[in-house]
Amino acid sequence: MKAWSATPARRVAVVGVAALGAVSLLGGCGFETRQQAAAVVNGEVIHESDVRETFDQLKAAKLDFAENIVVTALVAAPLLKSAVAKSGSWKPDETYASVIASIPGATDTTKEFVEAVALIQSQKMTPADVAAYRADLKKANISINPKYGSVVQSDQGPVYFTLGQTTPNWLKPASNPAPAPAGSGATGTPGQ
Repeated sequence: MKAWSATPARRVAVVGVAALGAVSLLGGCGFETRQQAAAVVNGEVIHESDVRETFDQLKAAKLDFAENIVVTALVAAPLLKSAVAKSGSWKPDETYASVIASIPGATDTTKEFVEAVALIQSQKMTPADVAAYRADLKKANISINPKYGSVVQSDQGPVYFTLGQTTPNWLKPASNPAPAPAGSGATGTPGQ
């Protein structure tokens, strides 16, 4: 039986085709979503790269927001937008326009962030808007990249949740500090 031998170029082509097939199969299974998502809200992915780009654009415009605040606002954004769309109580205003004007080339994600923050700061949500938002928030399917913590529901507005860091119960702060290594000169008694 003759062994199959392929030229290096043919092997690279075969490996490339196999890799493309695997990537398309994994992409259909949500692999990309799990690997690169900062959060997923009702099946819509908020990509890490979009969070980073929004963070960078805000920073360049001298707007100081931490990445976890960017993620929080982007999680709340579609729910807030839906709540006020029903009543028409708020549309992008002068605040939104002036902030977007200060960010050349603002991405859609950056615009979404600015819109959510401008809406919250406008304080124009009616009690019905808030009730609709809270109801949508309660039934929303939200998953957060552990890097940002987890969704912690709150009774405090304006977004009624925070992203809190969670510590696994098997990680506990040391109540007794580790003894100093031998020969370090430490006596173990404070002040000596």
